[in-house]
Amino acid sequence: MRCKKCNAKLAAHDIWCAKCGFQSPVVKTELASMKSLKETREKLVGKISSLVPAMGFSILLGVIPIAVLIFITTQYIDNEVSRSLILIQNLMTKSVIISLFLPFIFIPFACISHKQDYQLSIAEVIKGLKLYPRYYQFSIINAVIISILYLICFGFPGFASDPILRLVYIVLINYWIAIALPAPVLMERHQLSPLKALQKSYRHFGDLRWNIYLLALVLGMLNLLAFTLIIFPMLFTLPLAFYAIRDYVIKLEEYELLDYRI
Repeated sequence: MRCKKCNAKLAAHDIWCAKCGFQSPVVKTELASMKSLKETREKLVGKISSLVPAMGFSILLGVIPIAVLIFITTQYIDNEVSRSLILIQNLMTKSVIISLFLPFIFIPFACISHKQDYQLSIAEVIKGLKLYPRYYQFSIINAVIISILYLICFGFPGFASDPILRLVYIVLINYWIAIALPAPVLMERHQLSPLKALQKSYRHFGDLRWNIYLLALVLGMLNLLAFTLIIFPMLFTLPLAFYAIRDYVIKLEEYELLDYRI
């Protein structure tokens, strides 16, 4: 493989040309997240039904309670308050409550990240409950960061913020999703703390951030659509999300993205 700009010879896993700094074609070919998603979907054909019990666990204990809590907190915990301390208290309350149930969604990553097959039993997921504190910490870190971004972009009561920051907030949230998405897999495969996994994702996967975000966007919309269709289809879309994320992170590892930066 050669660089399209300077014709220098590239190694198979080069993301950038060492001579001119031009991006390698592998970012849009071999590391295309939609290509990886398609490969995962093909590998899951005929195996989805065996994953339904494990997915039901995550949906019943994670997805449904979180959806109910988001509705309740939106209705009864107001962010448009007149005192800064109350606003911070409301944001922290939402973060803590919702984070109580997020680990039930993340725990399947603990079961599938150490292997490369496409099997997951309810027994494995239940066994993974011992890691609940670890994933609760991961959930809290993300919730606190999102709350801080909200305070920065929307401003404290009595301090007007520029309306453009509302759009900046949306951009930052989506950017953070692309950072956080690989972290649960990195936590398990490299035995990292939640904070260390987020730092590693931020430091090493920057060149593929758009690819990761696209994967997050497609999987998020797919599962949101499944949820609105009386939840049942999520039994089939949620395993695709788990395995697609795992497979893509493993592919990034294989392309040595964790090796070329300290």
